[in-house]
Amino acid sequence: MPSLSQLLRRLLQRDPDPPRRLPSPDKLVLVARPRGEAEAQLFRDMLEQEGIRSMIRNRDAVSARAGGVGPPWAYELWVLRRDLARSRELIGPDVSLPADAEDDSA
Repeated sequence: MPSLSQLLRRLLQRDPDPPRRLPSPDKLVLVARPRGEAEAQLFRDMLEQEGIRSMIRNRDAVSARAGGVGPPWAYELWVLRRDLARSRELIGPDVSLPADAEDDSA
């Protein structure tokens, strides 16, 4: 029978090759790059009506800092990973990013 100190040593040792973890369903993922602020707001409202929380991000630092409207290329729509598939269905394939283009560096 192992002693208490042996059990503690075994518990406290780190596994050199831990099992790979699944991505968190609460992680933010990029679902679309709308063509301007109006389209981003429209998509956000569509998702909200379906119970999907989303976030619009302005990638243009100058307009974001000044509080103004950014250029059309600057907007991104982010959702929780667990809502990604449903969000893509609602927004449509012409605007949502393909699965392999997923950028989750929030």
